[in-house]
Amino acid sequence: MKEFLSRVYAYLKAHRKDLAVLIPSFLLAFSIWFIHNVSLRYSEILSTNVVASSNLEGRRNLSSNICTVTARCRATGYTILRNKAFGNRSQHIIHIPESALKYRQGDVYAFAPESMPEFGNIVFGSSVSSVEHYLSDTLYFQFPAEEYRKLPVRHKGECEYAPQYMSVKGVQLIPDSVYVYGEPAVLESLSAIQTETKFLTGMDADVHGFVDLEVPKGVRLSQTSVEYRVNVCRYITTEVSMEVKVKGLENGRSVAVFPSTVKARVNFLYPLRISRDSVSVAYVDYADFEKSKSGKCILRTDTLPDGVLSVEFETDIVDCVAE
Repeated sequence: MKEFLSRVYAYLKAHRKDLAVLIPSFLLAFSIWFIHNVSLRYSEILSTNVVASSNLEGRRNLSSNICTVTARCRATGYTILRNKAFGNRSQHIIHIPESALKYRQGDVYAFAPESMPEFGNIVFGSSVSSVEHYLSDTLYFQFPAEEYRKLPVRHKGECEYAPQYMSVKGVQLIPDSVYVYGEPAVLESLSAIQTETKFLTGMDADVHGFVDLEVPKGVRLSQTSVEYRVNVCRYITTEVSMEVKVKGLENGRSVAVFPSTVKARVNFLYPLRISRDSVSVAYVDYADFEKSKSGKCILRTDTLPDGVLSVEFETDIVDCVAE
């Protein structure tokens, strides 16, 4: 043995110049061969672990159990090697739409991977060109029940419009409410969820976008942002005199109103859709007169005509006398 090693050593020493070229060449050739082969696509069985995420009403947003997804996939050699080395140790949190989860019993919901075409690429990676078929055709996730309340969403911030522009409905939030999850005592202390401060200034056209929600300490929201919309319109303001009518009069009754006409500032949608002189929406409700001891009644308006945005009376109180 000692003599053999001596001969090997002598050979390497005698051919060390050749080896200095041979070894790098061998390593280079092996690297080219390896890169070429791992870049090719193969059909192989891959496995990985999945935790489901969803927005089921009254349930936790993450499943309490882990499911193993196994499928025959068309993938690169690199993806296959990585999966074989780390697949069973990796864990993916995958969002599954509520519509794709089918309730079974208790806390259990079933999910069929084939019902979600993009599921394979999400779980195994974009380098998987296709999933030939799933060996685990149905996955069962457990979503434990959780205390929750449905609360309205409120916009926090100011809205300022360019001159002669306004919005009839103001800031609209979509959705206008969210589910809030947490301890009962914390939930009872909340009355609404606010958006983060959003200032909207100089508006002279419709505005829309997304705004994050402020998440109170100790709770979880069904979603962390909402869409906002502000429908902005141009208007003109004019002063209109209108007769005050009495509605709800009983048979044989008559009521005189003083003053019988009132002035009002009326905001019309521009361009005008109706005549300025045709707006007559002021009235007194006879039921208010019957309840009034002094005869003073509040001016009221019904649904405003199309094209009229708002009406502001010069005085809100009139005197009424039975005739």
